[in-house]
Amino acid sequence: MSKRILQLGVAKLIAPFGPGAVVDILGESFMTLTADKWPKRTLLEPVDCLRLSSRLGIQRFYGPPTSDDIETSNALGIPVIRYPAWLFCQTCRRMIRWTSKLENGKAPECPSDSGRLVPMRFVVACRERSHSADVPWPEWLHRAPGANAECKENSSLRFRPIDGGSPGLSGLEVACDVCSSRRTLGDLRGDVLLREGLACHGTQPWESTWRTCESPLEVLQRGATSFHYAETEAAIDIPDVSASTLDVEDRIRTNTFYLALKSTPPEDPFASQMAHRIADELDVSVDLVLSLVRRDLDGDEDGVVVRSAILGEEFAAFRAAENDDADEENFKTRAETFDQESVDVVERALAELIESIVLVDRLREVRASLGFKRYRPDSDLIDAVTHDGTEAKWLPAYEGFGEGVFLRFNAAAMDAWASTPGARARSRQLSEKFDTSNFSKRLHPFSIQYVALHSFAHALLREFAFSSGYPAASLRERIYCEASGDYGVFIYTTSSDPEGTLGGLVREGELDRLGSSLARAAEQLSWCSNDPVCSESHPQNLDGLNIAACHSCLLTSETSCDGFNLLLDRVMLVGSPNGDVAGLLDGLLQTISDSM
Repeated sequence: MSKRILQLGVAKLIAPFGPGAVVDILGESFMTLTADKWPKRTLLEPVDCLRLSSRLGIQRFYGPPTSDDIETSNALGIPVIRYPAWLFCQTCRRMIRWTSKLENGKAPECPSDSGRLVPMRFVVACRERSHSADVPWPEWLHRAPGANAECKENSSLRFRPIDGGSPGLSGLEVACDVCSSRRTLGDLRGDVLLREGLACHGTQPWESTWRTCESPLEVLQRGATSFHYAETEAAIDIPDVSASTLDVEDRIRTNTFYLALKSTPPEDPFASQMAHRIADELDVSVDLVLSLVRRDLDGDEDGVVVRSAILGEEFAAFRAAENDDADEENFKTRAETFDQESVDVVERALAELIESIVLVDRLREVRASLGFKRYRPDSDLIDAVTHDGTEAKWLPAYEGFGEGVFLRFNAAAMDAWASTPGARARSRQLSEKFDTSNFSKRLHPFSIQYVALHSFAHALLREFAFSSGYPAASLRERIYCEASGDYGVFIYTTSSDPEGTLGGLVREGELDRLGSSLARAAEQLSWCSNDPVCSESHPQNLDGLNIAACHSCLLTSETSCDGFNLLLDRVMLVGSPNGDVAGLLDGLLQTISDSM
């Protein structure tokens, strides 16, 4: 086997191409291995972030290895495997199962005619345990009705279109040159694999020891979003800020009635009474109390609680920066506010909604890979690092340096809008879908305020992409939304260069430009090129977790959104066409219209 070197950015090796992900490079397909297969930690670069490591319960972070001498055999890197291992020749259509022994430092070629070998499009993953493998092509082919089940040939298969065949998968087939068995890809389905006894081996592609797994297999395209859900957690490097109150969820959990509520069946009338009692005592929503109970009972709350704590600390740091500019090495801020008595009516309208602005001239973010899941977001987590119990726990991570714009919203204005009948009715459409969604455990706890803030963040991010000089894919969002009235949006960008970024984004946050950017973003939301279809949509997208949101108005790059482009609704910001739903930005839009 000959060593081959491929190049990929350090940040991408955490997400989206972290452990277990499929990476396409120049027509070839690879899978990155978990970080315990990386070079020794003494060769890795330590990444420090005490706040994040303590929240995650680990000792250290280490970044992927980098090397200046990539053209030599001494180059450091992370190992990958070719995946899927089954390839086919574009010339003769022969299928070949590639192994590490065949690697020669070059792209694979067909031994028959030197044609280029390309990866098969389909792979398999189990439904519940996040295992994956190649499609068992020989077994699947020879177990077809009428096929020669005694044939064990696996080196004479061909993948080809059927002459005169129909479009789609039924027009493609795998055939055996030895026994003449044939089968169309229309039969390549999970239920067929289950019926024919083709089971999960309980492994990842780089593992050789099979384990018992009773979870059925599903067939996926190798580039499908559902094949790899990266689990990451990130934290902004902030000064120490002492919180004035306990985290709202901690206060709920320590309430006298909370343990009794957890042990009471939800259909019992006393459950509703206790939930309302807790909500009234702590001045939080009943939905938040019940959502916390469900997460606690499901036993999968850690990720949500960790993120809530991290975001709460960051929000407190931004609040502190409103009164006293921070001048830390990796957290430099300036505060701005809209003038409520400005002669500009648009600025006065913005001041009623946005209480403060914090410009972050320099920030440091640490993003760690926790692992990944396959097929469903509630499948088993495969850890980014398999620890043997003899060493300190660590996770792969990278640090980025950049800039950002934080907006804190007026809590009274947000809550007043959220209590309007139209907004509450609109919210119920999404909350019902959220309660039954597989994504609910990976998303922020549902609230109407969160949907509005998330939708606003996407609109502002898209607007900043036009004016700041940064592509949308390089911008990210962080949404701060707690029942205690912490409402904020942070749009930021980072680079692996310690010098940071160029300042174009933070320039857009300065008062002489931010007002016009916000006004343009609001105006863009009032009409979508897919209207009236978009604005009149019912719950749609994955598990029905979006309403009026499409690629023309709200959806953005997956690398920019922390919430899978879900829980978005443009109507909650600009109102419904028939006037039944008042939008959060109605007053601003009316002011803009009157001033024109």
